[in-house]
Amino acid sequence: MESEVKQKSPIYGVTRVDNESSRTHGWLVTIQRRGVIFRKQFSDGVLGGKARSLAAAKAYRDEIVAKHPPLSRREHAEIVKKNNKSGVVGVCRYCASETSQKPGAEKRWFWVASWVLPDGRAKRVKFSVKKYGEEGAFKMAVKARRGAVRQMAGNFDPGATRRKRRMSRA
Repeated sequence: MESEVKQKSPIYGVTRVDNESSRTHGWLVTIQRRGVIFRKQFSDGVLGGKARSLAAAKAYRDEIVAKHPPLSRREHAEIVKKNNKSGVVGVCRYCASETSQKPGAEKRWFWVASWVLPDGRAKRVKFSVKKYGEEGAFKMAVKARRGAVRQMAGNFDPGATRRKRRMSRA
């Protein structure tokens, strides 16, 4: 392998780069905040060795994180995505039909509120249009979603899901 990244335990925002063909050895800091990517390389040769370049990389990372704190979980949960059709983040209209079992089965419509729990699992609550009416089901979904978002605390961690999956495979 020409270029390899070696790291025994992950260091937030810092990655080891060892590329023999280009004789590049050092640490790469990559932090993204509100759509802006902060990236800087710290060379072992320029900074006097692996330990010194790592220390410089960590110092730079800490400076960026201090100046640009991560989004709170609540802020992240309120980002409007391009594909949002309901006008409310985390609320969508959903159709459930049992056409595989009954060819002429009726379609059941729901308004669904969804959010992410503190442990990274997704939570969904459905409200039947047939039971509550179109407007009633929508309002209940919005109320459920807003209540869940109000209770969110802490900072958003974009790597939480990847780490959770990685640990469950081991």
